[in-house]
Amino acid sequence: MNFLWDIALRAQQQGRREEELFFCQAKDYSPFYEQSFSCLNETKIRSDTVELNLLYRFADIFQDILAGEAGEYPQFKARLIDTALHVILHTDLYHGVTRREIYIHKLMEELENGTFWREAAEKYRWVPPRRRSRIATLVLNQMQTGASVMLFRRALVVLFPDAVLYRLKAEPEKLLLYLKESRSQSAQQQLALIEDLFLPLRCHLRVFWKYHFGIIGVDDAMRLDEIAIY
Repeated sequence: MNFLWDIALRAQQQGRREEELFFCQAKDYSPFYEQSFSCLNETKIRSDTVELNLLYRFADIFQDILAGEAGEYPQFKARLIDTALHVILHTDLYHGVTRREIYIHKLMEELENGTFWREAAEKYRWVPPRRRSRIATLVLNQMQTGASVMLFRRALVVLFPDAVLYRLKAEPEKLLLYLKESRSQSAQQQLALIEDLFLPLRCHLRVFWKYHFGIIGVDDAMRLDEIAIY
């Protein structure tokens, strides 16, 4: 974790929003690095104030500002540097980004703020930050190809890696879902989200939490006191 964009992405993974970060020139830094953490192999953002070596990549922009009198408008300079770095950050993040990635990023914003669908925003907040882009990617896929059980299955794998989805041969529109974990508010909200977004309207889903329904001949599904009634 060395560059401005890398630090911002790591902070986002930890649940810190970009607008909460305050970027500034470090007092102590190495000329060989952009970051100025006390540990070169730091993996976490431990403060909203992020110190950087602005002369590593941005000397042409900041050298005149930093070379000014130390006591001359210190608060204005600090705010100016922070604002400029937030603008530079967006340039950093979008450098080399494809059109598809821009669409996915926009969908993430719309899912979070309710523009895409107000009810979905309440449930989307329960999705772990590191998995939100994958859900947005599947939303884009669905917009391009249409709804399908396959996309619903992919969304399940993203949020519930151990999930098992069954489709009845006699009635293909009926689906049985086994989730290994116990029922919780977080899990229920995430499942409701992907049902609303990806489950085709013609399909009917029945969910089994923690305990699998019994299957004759399958020992793991026929344990006493661990069988759900189907």
